Amino acid sequence: MGIIDRFEEEYLAVSSSRASVRELLELFAGAVLFVVGASALAYYLLGQQIAIWVAGGLVVIFAITLLSQAYWAVTGREDYEE
Repeated sequence: MGIIDRFEEEYLAVSSSRASVRELLELFAGAVLFVVGASALAYYLLGQQIAIWVAGGLVVIFAITLLSQAYWAVTGREDYEE
């Protein structure tokens, strides 16, 4: 079994189960920390205006991710079952 097969199996295992509230909170906390860290680094390296754009873009991306994960937590992921 190759590395790609292992990643695929792990992805399907995670995707086919419903996310718990704890997992959603962990995702939210990780997203907040990532946005703060990335925007702080962008502010330090590139300035305030770029840091605002970086933070805004990441907030949009993580908001879509959180909403989709919350949706799949409610509805389930039967489409991934074999």
